Amino acid sequence: MGGAIFVCFEGVEGSGKTTQAQILQDRLNAENYKSVMVREPGTTPLGQHLRDYLKSSQPLSSKAELLLFAAARAELVGTTIKPNLDAGISIIADRFEASSMAYQGFGRKLSKKMITALNNYVTNEIHPDLTILLDLQTDEEMKRIGLQLPLSMALGGEQTVGRIDKENQRRFEDLPTNFHKRVRSGFLDLAEKSQDSWVVLDARLTIDELAEQVWNAVSLCFDRVNAKLAKINVS
Repeated sequence: MGGAIFVCFEGVEGSGKTTQAQILQDRLNAENYKSVMVREPGTTPLGQHLRDYLKSSQPLSSKAELLLFAAARAELVGTTIKPNLDAGISIIADRFEASSMAYQGFGRKLSKKMITALNNYVTNEIHPDLTILLDLQTDEEMKRIGLQLPLSMALGGEQTVGRIDKENQRRFEDLPTNFHKRVRSGFLDLAEKSQDSWVVLDARLTIDELAEQVWNAVSLCFDRVNAKLAKINVS
């Protein structure tokens, strides 16, 4: 397929992002394409430290929440994402900048203009080549996160990859339904405005069906990026 790309999985709680990100990385590795999987917040020591706090039940204002996510993102870009992309290694991200807009912008109702400026600052304007939104209706999201079962069990499958919410790690899961509706609406709004780089997939599909659609989208992304590189090299 060629040069490195930056793929990000986005979606509401329980939509299957982590499962699909891992399947994609496994397939890329099996076909001898170098890739690194990252998650937000996490991956870096600072990111993991902030993740533990952000996922806890400790009190936190909406503005502080936004800034902690931004700090984790800045560290992730500087230490992991940019160096790997520069080295020709693809990035597969479990959340990135769009989550701040959906959760803190639409969900928490903070200034979207301010969040855009903050995202551009902490990412050095490095944005995903492809964002895959695993869309899930809010009533289905509530069922999945309410079960607190591995995602594969909630879907009726046999795979062991999935999620279990640990005690006191449900900062967003336990928020009112209207919050989750705003978050989903935010993701769909972002996808609608960036159709050239976003793909919306139905998260209710089986794991295997979703994985195949993800692979098709990623293959097309590689084609686009390679065509752009070829044009630059010719000029």
